[in-house]
Amino acid sequence: MAMPAQRPDVVEEFSSRLAAIDACDSVIALREATMSALALLGFTAACFIAPLTRDPRVGRSMTNIGLPWTWEKQYRARLHAIDPLPDIALRRLSAFVWPDDLKDEKLSKAQQRFFQASAQLGVARGVATACFGPEGRSGFLGALLALDAPRPDQLTLQRFHAVGQTSFQSYCRMVKRMQDIPQLSNREMEVLHWIGRGKSNSVIAEILGISPSSVDVYVRRIFAKLGVSDRTTASVKAYSLGLIITPDYEKFVAEIDAQDAGRDPPQDAN
Repeated sequence: MAMPAQRPDVVEEFSSRLAAIDACDSVIALREATMSALALLGFTAACFIAPLTRDPRVGRSMTNIGLPWTWEKQYRARLHAIDPLPDIALRRLSAFVWPDDLKDEKLSKAQQRFFQASAQLGVARGVATACFGPEGRSGFLGALLALDAPRPDQLTLQRFHAVGQTSFQSYCRMVKRMQDIPQLSNREMEVLHWIGRGKSNSVIAEILGISPSSVDVYVRRIFAKLGVSDRTTASVKAYSLGLIITPDYEKFVAEIDAQDAGRDPPQDAN
């Protein structure tokens, strides 16, 4: 799965990609540089969660790059509240493979349901690590691992942690220079996702299974929190803050994943 980590050329390239993460000056560039470093380790789909709070129901922002949209939708709607991985990552302090390394964890029935539901939605196995920044700030990096993929070796796990740590510290420096990232609810993030893809309120309502009037309310809240007055400006600002990623980058990740699996690249459904 991972490239031969010991080879001098791989060592040099990995160091170069870490340096690129550290040098980023925008959230968009940071996401792309981080995924480039993860790709060298064999990962093409990942999610970022920050900040980590004691109560998972509040205060967490999740960015998905390459994981199934159906999983993201369910995660934002309900799975985030029972996801044990961020807390486990905070306790372990180093990268681990799940569910492989969780045999000794005492999981509640709700937490067991998280893994069962995630597996049904195409996210059955992965690598995770906690990331730490200044002033007690912490975040989480998770990446998808195929069920039949060999277990990443220890050096790959260490490098995965290094990518997450470097990325999160760069993010913390960046956000300190920028305005505070607005805290959007999970439903507001879902609506913002589809605004960024040019969907109308009526189409968003149909996709999310809620009333058009509810979408209108969420859109007004999003505009207020972002300090904007129209959909185009909201999308541009959301991209610049890293709240959503561009469809082009999602398509790029999907094409890489399809090539690795020997499939035809997926067609753009947006």
